[in-house]
Amino acid sequence: MKVKRPLQIILVFNTRGPFSREVLAGVGAYVKSRKLDWRMTICNALAGSLDGADGYILDTESVHPEMSAMPGNVPCVYVAPALTAAPQSAVPLVYPDNAALVAEAVGHLRETSATRMAFYSRPRYREQPWAQERIAAFRQLLGPQADIWQGGDAPANSAEEALKTMAWIRRLGFRTGIVAVNDSSARELLSLCQQLGRDIPQDISIVGIDHDPLVAALSPIDFSSVRQPHDRIGQTAAELLHRRIQMPDEATPMYTPIAPEGLHLANSSGKAPGTLYAALGFIRQNLGQSIKSQQVADHVGVSRATLERLFLKQLESTVHDEIFRQRIALAKTLLRSGDMATADVARQSGFKTAQYMHYVFKKEFGTSPKEFAAGNTDADD
Repeated sequence: MKVKRPLQIILVFNTRGPFSREVLAGVGAYVKSRKLDWRMTICNALAGSLDGADGYILDTESVHPEMSAMPGNVPCVYVAPALTAAPQSAVPLVYPDNAALVAEAVGHLRETSATRMAFYSRPRYREQPWAQERIAAFRQLLGPQADIWQGGDAPANSAEEALKTMAWIRRLGFRTGIVAVNDSSARELLSLCQQLGRDIPQDISIVGIDHDPLVAALSPIDFSSVRQPHDRIGQTAAELLHRRIQMPDEATPMYTPIAPEGLHLANSSGKAPGTLYAALGFIRQNLGQSIKSQQVADHVGVSRATLERLFLKQLESTVHDEIFRQRIALAKTLLRSGDMATADVARQSGFKTAQYMHYVFKKEFGTSPKEFAAGNTDADD
């Protein structure tokens, strides 16, 4: 009886960037879900022979240009941040749909009070295929009205570039929605808007692309961002490789774009769209009551399951968690004012008793409501 051996799979990725790491996590998720006996090895670059492995998933940025013609006898799948970043090769490619990422951002801004649109990028991204695709998508969506800024002709990262960018922001006027080419650009744009005294989002609404948690953590304002489908890119690449190994003679799609995973909604882009906006408003107005998820769903006219899916997609939280978050935020605001007794703060914030609010503050922040009101602001967000 022939013993089935594990398959040797090589993952060629530059693991320094979040794109690669999250794509690799998606590969791992697929392998685990299918209980595949793959022995996976990660290497940062590949410039030699492909002999000695049963299959490869390759980030195009980690492959030497001379290897663009991959041998047909080794199952391979490419992953790239853009369609135009792939080498000319017969290897299947999985990539994010950059046009759909931009369309998601523009669609959201159109649902806010923005009366005009603009696109913001940086000089350092001019040669990046993913940035070029996003700019082209914005230009196609907006046509002649497309206002696109890439830093002008000033040296990158110079004081002159910053001054020219601020002059561009001044020309935009108020109630402008800006799509940033990525989250780093969104963070930089927010900082420049603050220097100019522009109110976010009343004057300018901003949406980034990628939803990079590290960049978001360093931003002065939590900003909206379209979620890059990293996990699904990795899962799809692993699925395609699996099929190529199992059925080498079966036709495989050469190009597989992966759609965005929705919008992380935050303060930088104005009101939430439609049903979500109504639900958040109902929660905010009724925090003093013992409201439940079903009551919120009934108010906005959708099923509880539909509302939960909407909250998870847009806010990455459940309805209950959002009620709890707003309840704590209101209690902290009232405690800071110093004008109300703790029991009154608990009642107005919707906590059942002052004792329960005390328990929540101790558990969440390590301080009591009275200590917080007295000036212990360690619980401040």
